[in-house]
Amino acid sequence: MERDRIVLTGWQIAAIAVGALVLAGICCVLGGVMGGLIGYGLGQAGTAEKSPTPEWLPPTLPLPPELELTPPPEGERPYLGIRYISRPRGAEIQEVIPGSPAAEAGLQVGDIIRAVNGERVTAARPLAEILASYRPGDRVTLTVEREGKELSIRVTLGRRPASP
Repeated sequence: MERDRIVLTGWQIAAIAVGALVLAGICCVLGGVMGGLIGYGLGQAGTAEKSPTPEWLPPTLPLPPELELTPPPEGERPYLGIRYISRPRGAEIQEVIPGSPAAEAGLQVGDIIRAVNGERVTAARPLAEILASYRPGDRVTLTVEREGKELSIRVTLGRRPASP
């Protein structure tokens, strides 16, 4: 019984070797890209809740003069009396100023203000912006998260003290 032998020339062997190398290179590049994307996605998911500020803020366009918002005079701005960090789920209180409306209402460090009179505190509508629509003496209801429980706390906004 006679066997047929396949004989490859030098060029054919070189073409097969080059093809195998190119295929291996393509697989390595695609694997690296996919691994990088997966790692990036996992990293972003892990830090989303921990980041106190957005990583990117869109540029703002200047307003025409007739739409320009002018801040009210110092004494007419509402005052709650807290220092806070904006979080994805609200404004987390870092400090309550003694004798302030917040202190009188019983707000505590660690409380998260989720809403003011039902309006959610978000990155697009932060707490300072919501409070700016009120006047000193206005009574507002804050929706607050404290130790996993939701509370409604009534606060009468005060006058913002003059800056030193």
